[in-house]
Amino acid sequence: MKNEIKKLPWYIIKLLFAAYVVSGVILLILALMLWKGNPSSGVISGGILFAYLISCFTGGMLLGKKMGKRKYLWGLLFGLLYFAIIFVISLFMRNIAGEAAGNVMTVMLLCAAGGMLGGMLG
Repeated sequence: MKNEIKKLPWYIIKLLFAAYVVSGVILLILALMLWKGNPSSGVISGGILFAYLISCFTGGMLLGKKMGKRKYLWGLLFGLLYFAIIFVISLFMRNIAGEAAGNVMTVMLLCAAGGMLGGMLG
């Protein structure tokens, strides 16, 4: 049990890295769509929100499955950690709201809800 607790932070870091890779792939697809076509701003904004949602959902599901108990809380934690990293990076880039993603609170709730839903289904 004690060994599992020591490994948990590294497992969460691995999951966060994987979630950002998933987000990067989705954003790359959106960039290709923007380059090749002329999608509306609604499609691009929706795609960005989808990237947040699916990344948090996947990470929350895997973390919830690993933890076994209180899965929804672990999923919620994952979503909030995912958001916190995005928020800090946005602060450093002086782009607090994430322009294309809209409101900071909306993104936070979306990440938290996606992670929590993933945790519940994990």
